[in-house]
Amino acid sequence: MNTVEPQAPSTTLTTMKIHPPLLAGALVLVTLALHFMLPEARSVGWYPVMGLIVVGSGVAMMFFAAAIFQARETTKNPYGEPTKFVVQPPYTWTRNPMYLSFVMVLLGLAIFFESIAMLLAPAVFYAVIDRMVIPREEETMERIFGQDYVAYKDRVRRWI
Repeated sequence: MNTVEPQAPSTTLTTMKIHPPLLAGALVLVTLALHFMLPEARSVGWYPVMGLIVVGSGVAMMFFAAAIFQARETTKNPYGEPTKFVVQPPYTWTRNPMYLSFVMVLLGLAIFFESIAMLLAPAVFYAVIDRMVIPREEETMERIFGQDYVAYKDRVRRWI
């Protein structure tokens, strides 16, 4: 009798549980502290307006993407077991609109505060989520949804 044993995750990085909202919040606090500690010019101009537009767009997409999961009664928890495979906008433009939304919010805050230090937040968030969270989610999606998910990955980019 042939048995298939579950494979261990490929790296220890994908086994660490990272909660994206907590990561984003911690990055905001750390980079905001850096922003106020480092000597940077501070002025009011168009940057706050542009920053708020980017933040607002990110928040809107985040709530829209999360509402789709809620309506389909599938998990938003990156460590949960999805029950539905959602393929409708914005999931036809990017496989990870909620994570992209976090990047937009963090980038918008950096623009709003005109802060070079705060540009660390979206860069670090992107790197951590791309290397430590998404690979695990993709393994789960492939295991549950098989070739349908593999074909989806071929059609839709991970980010944008």
